[in-house]
Amino acid sequence: MIKDSMKNLLMILFVLGIVISPVVSQEETSEESPFASTKRKVQLWKGEVVGVYKNRLWIKVRIYRNQRISKLSLGEIKSLFADTKEFPVYQKLTNIKQGSLVVRDTVWEEKHINKKNQFIEVVLVGDYKPDLDSKMKEITTDAYISSYIEEDFFTEPDAFFKGRFTPPRKTVFHPKDRKEMVLVTRGLFLYGQGTDPSSDSFNPYFLEPKPSNLKEIPSFYIDKYEVTNAEYAYFLKQTNTPGPPHWIGGKYPEGEGDFPVVHLTYREVERYASWVGKRIPTEWEWEKAARGPGVIEFTNRDETVGYQIIATKYPFGDEYDSLYCNTRESKLGKAQSVLELSTEGASPYGAIGMCGNAPEWTSSDYQLYPGHHIKNFSFGKIYKVVRGGSYSDSAKNSTATARSYGGIPNLSEDRRAGFRLVMDYRD
Repeated sequence: MIKDSMKNLLMILFVLGIVISPVVSQEETSEESPFASTKRKVQLWKGEVVGVYKNRLWIKVRIYRNQRISKLSLGEIKSLFADTKEFPVYQKLTNIKQGSLVVRDTVWEEKHINKKNQFIEVVLVGDYKPDLDSKMKEITTDAYISSYIEEDFFTEPDAFFKGRFTPPRKTVFHPKDRKEMVLVTRGLFLYGQGTDPSSDSFNPYFLEPKPSNLKEIPSFYIDKYEVTNAEYAYFLKQTNTPGPPHWIGGKYPEGEGDFPVVHLTYREVERYASWVGKRIPTEWEWEKAARGPGVIEFTNRDETVGYQIIATKYPFGDEYDSLYCNTRESKLGKAQSVLELSTEGASPYGAIGMCGNAPEWTSSDYQLYPGHHIKNFSFGKIYKVVRGGSYSDSAKNSTATARSYGGIPNLSEDRRAGFRLVMDYRD
């Protein structure tokens, strides 16, 4: 009797094994195969909040063009909004979801899509619902909204062995200082200006760009904001280093933790860069990050290559605006918190505060540009170029091309500027 029962049990298990085993095998094959079809969550678009009208909660959102929406018509983009009535709201600095925006209506400022514009603006009318654990009880310009879709994708063999499946991220957070950094993509760069030969920023070849006088700048990441007092104080604490002499009692002014650190020597900035694992930008990297490539390459009908100049005076365009650039004309008389700077003044890559507010060191020696000859300037490798202007400089001296320098009497004593850092992009 027992033997018969055991035989029956073994027979049942054997049959079950035949039925079940192919299903398990298929699942395992599907999971382990590098070429299997699977799902991934993809950001369709991201919109920075650039204005809030609190009386009716009208939220102005700037959507930067990307590969997914750049080829869509305005009608197609509008339909994306019509199909979705609730969008997640994230904090810019942390990328942590804070709540949801329930949209009742949309107001489009564009009548058509201008291919030259790098962004589209829309006003969303609706209600903000913060999450239970949210620190953002109201929507501010420190927020962004986005839309995601799920899509099937296949890992191509060359991409699988290369180990990277997606294009480089437009923003990253550095692992050591947790600062947000924005990507400046590689390509040809037109530097300087071509209208004032008496200036040290004059580029003799500016109006006739061609490969021989353009600069090829590899991709890199740059700090979105200038290094702040609080971030520099943390470095001092970690390295047991005394603070700069203008910090009374070794502490920065109360309430100014988010203000850009200023009055540092070049050598002090070098030590910070070495500690955090970044580097000081060259002046051409700084300028490209501030106003974009300055030139567009195109092919003529006869297959010759031409270049269109698109360089601007300021990160936000050719017209100065004191609301976007803290200079002498702003009449504030001091630097602003980096978090209070208008996103309207952002560079084409998303860097904030690259016009006025605080001057910034670069790693470039203060030299004449190639082909330029000018007298009565203190050029030499003992000086380093300073960029960006400041709250005490004029608008003219705070353009994206304006150059100054520091290093008197030397780079260890001249407390000339603040800084932001860069990190090389690696494939």
